[in-house]
Parts: sequence; structure tokens; C-alpha cells
Amino acid sequence: MTSLTTSTQYLLPPGLPELHRQSVEWESTLALWKEELDFFTRLILKYRHELRTRTQIQELNHIRFLLDYYANELIPILEVRLATQKAQLRALMEPQELQDESRCRRAHAELAEQMNSFAKEFACFRDELYALIEKAVERTKAGAEVFETAS
Repeated sequence: MTSLTTSTQYLLPPGLPELHRQSVEWESTLALWKEELDFFTRLILKYRHELRTRTQIQELNHIRFLLDYYANELIPILEVRLATQKAQLRALMEPQELQDESRCRRAHAELAEQMNSFAKEFACFRDELYALIEKAVERTKAGAEVFETAS
């Protein structure tokens, strides 16, 4: 005879403290991305003279455009949206009469989607940048080797 088992576990939406924890995580992630963008800018300034082919210069211009867009437009927009979300969460976490959490949860889900999307985009951007800088570093090393053999 087959026995029937039941479960009392339900798929419930995360509680407000969990949403707050995720928001704080995103805040940290945005700060890290800003630091990385500053580092990438310094890296480009250091190695840009080693990129000489038309393709490399086009790649460099594309990366510079993305750096500017991320640093001056996209990340500030995400920071504003995150601050708004945190304020909504803070208000919901204060003890009051019944409150409707649905708008806050929808906004949080939308922000989660935007953060995840940008995380994937940023990873691709980082890979492109490292590949380009690697070409510049190889050229720098090749120039140093030529200089050493000439000495």
C-alpha cells in the first residue's frame, strides 16, 4: 500500500527584514561597482596609449562610453531607486495598523530585476575591458623586451 505524505511548507514571500537585508546588500554592491568603475578609469588612462589599431581604439571608445554611462547615469538612477525602496521598507517596518505591502513588494521585485540585469551586463563589460587591457599590457611587455634586448 502506498502511503501519502503531506507537507506543511508553503512558498511564502520573503518577510520585510529579508527585503531590507537584500536592499543593504544592493547598496554595498552599488558602492563596489562605483569603486570598480574608478579603478577601470585609472586602468584605461594607464594603458590607452598602447592601443593603436582601429579596432582597439573603437573598443576603447565603446568602453569609455559605457564607463561614463554607468558612472554618471545608470548607477545614480539605481541609487535613487534603492533609497526610495529602503524608505518604503522602513515605513512598512514601523508598527502601525494594517499596511498594504503589495506596492513595496512590486517595486522591490522590479529593483531586483534591474540589479540582476545590470550585474550580468557589468560582468560582460568587465570581461571586455580586461580583454582590451590585456592586449595593451602585452604590447607594453613586448616593448619592454625590445628595449631590454637593444640595451
